[in-house]
Amino acid sequence: MNSAQIHLALMHVPVILSIAGLIMLTVSLLIKNTTLTKTSCSVIVVAGIGAVAVYLTGEGAEEAVEHLRGVSEAIISKHKEVAQWALISVVATGIIALIAPFSFKWPAVTRISKVLVLLLSVATGGLMAQTAHLGGQIRHTEMRNSTIVQNNIENKTLQNKKEEESDND
Repeated sequence: MNSAQIHLALMHVPVILSIAGLIMLTVSLLIKNTTLTKTSCSVIVVAGIGAVAVYLTGEGAEEAVEHLRGVSEAIISKHKEVAQWALISVVATGIIALIAPFSFKWPAVTRISKVLVLLLSVATGGLMAQTAHLGGQIRHTEMRNSTIVQNNIENKTLQNKKEEESDND
């Protein structure tokens, strides 16, 4: 398997697990279930680990598709930028989620860490969804906004004009 295949095989793991962990954590806090809280924290930790693997294979996936017809460098660039923020968010959430279940000796720390994991999980869920959406647009042109497509066409036109001008010089 090459990095593009690994990226494609694993890309849904952190997205689904981060959102599932958020839902589980929300429910666990509402019903005050310690076991479900610990389980949700474990799910969030696994989402963080999965996100690292997906992120590390992203460059290889980019190299595999960047020269294919219909692939937009602008969308790849935006996907990569949002993916960096998603990675930071999910790893930070995972680290705090890893610590949260073990802070039971200090009730104040436990409460703060649970709330922090919940807030970071909300941000992570949004970033993961946006990263996945942009990633889908790389190969699924039907998902692209016409504005993005138009901007890409304009950018390529400007690039071609610059190349023609440099060739004439």
